[in-house]
Amino acid sequence: MSQLIAMAAFALVTSISPGPVNILATVTGANYGYTRTIPHITGATFGFVSILFLLGFGLSQFIAEIPYLEKGMTYVGGSFLLYLAYKVTTQEPTTKSKDSEESKSAPSLLQGMMCQWLNPKAWIVSLAGISVFYTGQNVGLEVLLLFCSIFFVVCYISLSVWAILGVTISSVIETPKQFKLFNISMGLLLALTVLYTFFISS
Repeated sequence: MSQLIAMAAFALVTSISPGPVNILATVTGANYGYTRTIPHITGATFGFVSILFLLGFGLSQFIAEIPYLEKGMTYVGGSFLLYLAYKVTTQEPTTKSKDSEESKSAPSLLQGMMCQWLNPKAWIVSLAGISVFYTGQNVGLEVLLLFCSIFFVVCYISLSVWAILGVTISSVIETPKQFKLFNISMGLLLALTVLYTFFISS
């Protein structure tokens, strides 16, 4: 029970804290509403849990044996997220009445998964979690599956909270100019979180 509580606490702290994917969930929630953000939330959750599972299944040892691989992944993924930050900053504001064409431009499930796979924070958190709760311990696969299940629930809820925050913000934004300012602010915040990840991994 104590290990279960520790896993849940670790998952909550790392999932709810600000990060690139959480910021994207907020932007998507504000621009498209919660319903259209569900594919992003679902994809990002599956993406993170798949990283966690693969690392626990042996990928972490493979990464550890190849010098500079982890750092290289951080910079490649971070560069992609900086590109997304640019897209968010230059995104044209949507209106309150979103038509079907605008709905198609909302992030898809696959895009949500790719955001996690290219998210340096996701790899750092997963490697830390596996090293603490799984690697090197005399535990079975069921512990890894339990850890992944806990993270799935907590990650989905945390992303939903950030998306609902975006929806709440959009309810008080009334003009396209305000939406544009919001998108610019969130794009810059996303870029700062990526640059911070570069800093802590250097």
